[in-house]
Amino acid sequence: MSRAIDKVRSADFQSAVSQVSNLRRLNSLRAFQLTEEMRTLWFTILAAIVMCGCATNPKWKSQQFVFELPPATPAATVRTNVIALARVSVAPHFQDRSLTYRTTDDGYEHDPYAEFAVIPERAIAHAIRAWMRQSGAFGHVADPGSGLVPDVVAEISVNELYGDFRKGTQPVAIVGMHYLFYEVKDGGPGKVLLDKTAVRKTALKQKTPAALVAGWNSGLGEIMQEIATEYSEACSRPF
Repeated sequence: MSRAIDKVRSADFQSAVSQVSNLRRLNSLRAFQLTEEMRTLWFTILAAIVMCGCATNPKWKSQQFVFELPPATPAATVRTNVIALARVSVAPHFQDRSLTYRTTDDGYEHDPYAEFAVIPERAIAHAIRAWMRQSGAFGHVADPGSGLVPDVVAEISVNELYGDFRKGTQPVAIVGMHYLFYEVKDGGPGKVLLDKTAVRKTALKQKTPAALVAGWNSGLGEIMQEIATEYSEACSRPF
């Protein structure tokens, strides 16, 4: 009789242990499922924020810019020669389509959310050709691949193109270039008319990509006006 009772007790004990073990596994499974459901919910919420444009951080909004120089002052004497802007190059560390900021004395950063619509060389060349054509001080401005034979060739190297955003200083748009204008004689380079470097530093009221591009446009416009004046003075005779 005693042995029978012990067997029953043992069976009940094992059953109880088994039930406790099953209950623990069930609770663990439920906790895991709840965790996965929470993760899925959070991912869904974040995706909805991004897709609906509900994010308020302005750095998340991608922007594209082009150069639009201020209107040129019409030249007193409109020339009739043909000029070709043969080359516009940009220093390697400013060639990226992303806008460049100087953040420390030796450090520069590219903005992944603000960029030129095309590579800087093409953007600047297009803006300068349009300005030269509007001015009239340079004569007929040939487009790339034109069949016109130029009397004068211009080459421009942009050595500086960044926003000076270092701490403790007022934000400044900096653009600097070297420009070379020379006559073409017998199919080759002739007399050098201009060979100079110009830099413009334009103070900005805001430390934003739009303000920086506006500062560059202003600085480039001033440089081009300076070039137009110097070019007219250098050309002592009509073509």
